[in-house]
Amino acid sequence: MVRYFILTIFVVFITFGAQSQSPVYVNHTEIGPMFGKSNDYDYRVNFSIQTFNGVKINPNHEVGFLVGLDTYSGLNLMPLALGWRGIREKGKRTSPYLSLDLGYGSALLEKRDRQGQRESWYEGGSLFSPAIGLRRKSRGGKSAFSWSLGFKRQGASFYEGVRGGGLSTGFSEGRLPLGFISVREENYVFNSLLLKWGLVF
Repeated sequence: MVRYFILTIFVVFITFGAQSQSPVYVNHTEIGPMFGKSNDYDYRVNFSIQTFNGVKINPNHEVGFLVGLDTYSGLNLMPLALGWRGIREKGKRTSPYLSLDLGYGSALLEKRDRQGQRESWYEGGSLFSPAIGLRRKSRGGKSAFSWSLGFKRQGASFYEGVRGGGLSTGFSEGRLPLGFISVREENYVFNSLLLKWGLVF
């Protein structure tokens, strides 16, 4: 899955790069809180930081790759996504914009825990995050500040298994991963409202 995702990124960059006469590098780094509800329906406030690196293919569209860090209670996920930014510039310092990020929330930062025959670990899941906001250019016009309101839907899974020489592979149709005799699976979906402040250059 990761290989196909990386291949898609390269195809998008090559396609848009070929259509643009003079692509301009863009970095958009954002931070802010995420608001939502936990599985026990208590309200939660988490933190998100992300950086979008891409190219401006024309005055109104930017495409690129996003990487970040989302801190949930007891779990840190690293978003890896393709991103699009649509800006409505009319020669003014302040412009509205839309954004859309599609990708995967990786649990790469979470360690596998082994205690004897027992082992537990997290795996990430799909990521979907649209937003709407404003950008205000600096007086020199070389950078801009941004403020946005968005939504993020991010999946994750927790696994706890017992090793003992299982011979099957994969989870489909009740099969276990290689080397496990039992595995317990919990799936999570984090739906969050985002408030982000950012810097564009």
